[in-house]
Amino acid sequence: MSVICEFELQSADMPLCAVAAELDTRLIVDTVVSGTTAEPALVFSATGVEPDALESALLGDESVVEFVAMDSAIVESRYRVVLDTDYVEMYTQLVDRQTYPMGALVTEHGWKVSTQFADRADLEAFRDTCQASSVTFRPHRLCETEHGGDDYGLTAPQREALLAAHRLGYFAVPRGADLTELSAELDATTSAISERLRRGTDQLIDHTIASSEQ
Repeated sequence: MSVICEFELQSADMPLCAVAAELDTRLIVDTVVSGTTAEPALVFSATGVEPDALESALLGDESVVEFVAMDSAIVESRYRVVLDTDYVEMYTQLVDRQTYPMGALVTEHGWKVSTQFADRADLEAFRDTCQASSVTFRPHRLCETEHGGDDYGLTAPQREALLAAHRLGYFAVPRGADLTELSAELDATTSAISERLRRGTDQLIDHTIASSEQ
């Protein structure tokens, strides 16, 4: 039985918190990149921020080794950053364990994270790693989910996006919501939501009407 936990990692010294504080904004983590070195990398996005100001803040953050702009605009910017941080062990624990990060927000006070763990033992081990690193692990919501036959091959983020799209009328004619509204509802970028909907729909088709033709 897997466990989905929404939690905060509270420490102003966490990577990119200084950037969020300087720009008075929050950064949305789109993807965590697993590599062979001890330096973690991730892709994040920000909205309503001047690209020059964002890059200046990244240059001034000691946790950032290097960065590259994937998209650079005031409406929405996306950057890939490599981090040199004292919290590499925490990152390694989160990547190496059987987890599925469902989303993360970086604020000036720390990180707000939603992650699916394989079981409670992995969740507790990760919590212990945080505490050993002097980072406050503060859980907000915890739920268990059975590995049953009714998930249709969907990941938790895909299921969440599809349900939100259905609830808000994204699939209605005319549409009751667009990608911008869905991204605000789920605290993710429009491109991330679009990808979840596309892949989720493909999985549903593959596990339902397409399966009868195989």
